[in-house]
Amino acid sequence: MGRPVVVARAATTREGIAEVTEPARKSRRPGPALVIWSSIVLFAVLFALLTYQLSANQPPPPRPVLVRKVLKRSVVTTYVPTPGRNSVSSSGAVASESSSPSYAPVTTGAS
Repeated sequence: MGRPVVVARAATTREGIAEVTEPARKSRRPGPALVIWSSIVLFAVLFALLTYQLSANQPPPPRPVLVRKVLKRSVVTTYVPTPGRNSVSSSGAVASESSSPSYAPVTTGAS
C-alpha cells in the first residue's frame, strides 16, 4: 500500500519539474480574416447542401387546414304594443291589464 503513494508522488513531481523547465505555450487565436472566410465558406456549403436537398425532393403537399366556426345563437324578444287592446296573449293564455299599455304576442327571432 505504501508503494502506489510513492509512485503517485514521483509522477506529480516529474510533472511539476517539466512545467517549470519548459516555456509556457501561448494559445494563438485565429485572425479575423480566417474567421470571416471560414464563416463564408461554411455558409456557402450549407446553402448548397440545402438547395440540393430541396431540388432533389419535392416537398410534401401541405395538410388541409381545419377551419372550425363558432356559431353563437342569440334570441331577440320584442314586445310590440297593440293599440286599443288591453290584454296580452302568450301560449294561449290571456291576461288582462287595465292601467299599463297592452302588448301583442311575443315575437322571437334567431340571428
